[in-house]
Amino acid sequence: MRRQRDLVEGIRRRPRRARRAAGFSLIEVMFALTFLAVGILAVAAMIPAGTRGVSESRVITSSLMAGQLKMEELRGTTFKNLAVGTFSDTTSGFTRKWTVTDSIPTAGCKRIKVTAGWTNKQGGQSTVLTSYVTR
Repeated sequence: MRRQRDLVEGIRRRPRRARRAAGFSLIEVMFALTFLAVGILAVAAMIPAGTRGVSESRVITSSLMAGQLKMEELRGTTFKNLAVGTFSDTTSGFTRKWTVTDSIPTAGCKRIKVTAGWTNKQGGQSTVLTSYVTR
């Protein structure tokens, strides 16, 4: 009889224990939310740096394209018509300078150096492209 009574009481007590262990306490939820908030703030702090990097990369790429266009134009000019000297122009917010030097590195060769520059918060920036053409 006692054994049956112990079994019945044991069955009655189990659901109570299961109910207690089934949920989270308020403190556990608060800690989880705090850690989640700290992680989200850390990621949010990196967004401006990423945006700034993308903007700088876009400007550098545009500068290289402006310089490359001029370089291709000069390389398409015949050797005889390629004037020696320093020249410049402005296009799309970039100042392009190009220098054509004769007999560098050897006779019968011309060096073309194209510099595309721009100004930003750090001051003057530029990209440089160099090529050689022969007769």
